[in-house]
Amino acid sequence: MKRWMWLALAAIVVIGAGVTLVAVPGGQEWTTSSPEALAEFEAAMDAQMKLYSDDAKRHIARAAELDPDFVIAKLMSVDSMYREDEEKAKALWDEVLATDTSGLTPRERFFIERSKAYREERREDIPRIVDEYVAKYPNDPYLVNQKAIQHWGLGEFDEAERWYQRLVEMSPNWVIAYNQLGYINMSKGRFAEAEEYFKSYRFIAPDQANPYDSLGELFIALGRYDEAEESFEKAIEIYPNFWAAYEHIALMKSYNGDLDGTREIIDRAAAAGIPEGYVMAMDCLEQYMALHNAGAWQEVLALAETSECVKKANPNFPKVTTHLAACELGDWETAETIENEAEELLKKVEDSGGLKDVAMLSASIEHMQGVRLALQGDYVAAEEKLRAADASLTYVNAGSAIYKLYNRMILAELLLADGQDADAHGLLSKVRGVNPVWVAEFEDSGLKILGLERG
Repeated sequence: MKRWMWLALAAIVVIGAGVTLVAVPGGQEWTTSSPEALAEFEAAMDAQMKLYSDDAKRHIARAAELDPDFVIAKLMSVDSMYREDEEKAKALWDEVLATDTSGLTPRERFFIERSKAYREERREDIPRIVDEYVAKYPNDPYLVNQKAIQHWGLGEFDEAERWYQRLVEMSPNWVIAYNQLGYINMSKGRFAEAEEYFKSYRFIAPDQANPYDSLGELFIALGRYDEAEESFEKAIEIYPNFWAAYEHIALMKSYNGDLDGTREIIDRAAAAGIPEGYVMAMDCLEQYMALHNAGAWQEVLALAETSECVKKANPNFPKVTTHLAACELGDWETAETIENEAEELLKKVEDSGGLKDVAMLSASIEHMQGVRLALQGDYVAAEEKLRAADASLTYVNAGSAIYKLYNRMILAELLLADGQDADAHGLLSKVRGVNPVWVAEFEDSGLKILGLERG
């Protein structure tokens, strides 16, 4: 599971979390006069390290209740409060930021100062704040972790890797670093190294769900589906409310055409009390995959008129499927409208500084444009767009890996249609080196996804 990144409190109150493993010079790490509140806070940190967000919120709320002057507990409680009562949350946030920080630890002052920059919309000051504190307190794993997260959030994986490696060296039990190093290696196509990091994570934290979930994502990318399902089921066995494992099983089964299995895991997720939004996303995936597999393009367009699955501009699978349906039916106006909405969303993301999401959004737009141009018969322009999408996509997680492989197979189909057989088979060889199962299925389909004919 990757999009979790447990540091972000609704993108406004940001404080990293983790088990108290390495003491900061000077001894005291968190400022509270209540041993009971401290115990609850440390339990929250432990839950955050495991990515058990519901448990963490419960412990944070209890810590703030036990000690109303526990500043960091109050800051962290703003997130859950924000979703329930925005005005109340903002009032608490302002109260926390008005606190005299002279009696707090350097780490606490860091989180307060950075949160204040978010509140005052001074995003440009945040890198400086992080750098200054890391320079002063280079052995505080919380601060080193924030430096790594900063690079991760910008999509600067080389720098993020360096900082996560430093974190592992200084604090080997800071287990989330192994998770991130695994994903970084996945993104670069270094699958053996990724597997080693995920298995190290699992070895160190065998009682946590996330190591099994992350390893399962790698297995999806590699077409090792039985191992993936076994790993996800272990995650659920350890923590039945671990929603990402349910979502990843649904993703795997739906893309492999097992819609009965997809329905079964969705029903299990709902029975386990997984948040409604995640269950709905899985429902959307199943519904649109069934129509996609049947080539029921007219039904897809009809469904788009009322479906909540495609209300937003975000080019998720239902949206991309709707775009494909429009292209297959020659409804170029609808297709271009979807592309334009995605481009507007991309601009908003760029303006807000969400740089890590830019690559995926750009890739989705380029992919959709490439599909449209291919079905319009402009193979040269389509190839340019599909290659650009491929350059933006990585294998960083299961969803991204599936998208990259899918885009590459469409590109191979296009190259074959354009008479570039050698390049097409060279590309398929690369795909086979990652996921041989998908290439075998593609070959069984006659090397066609879009149904392109030789030009």
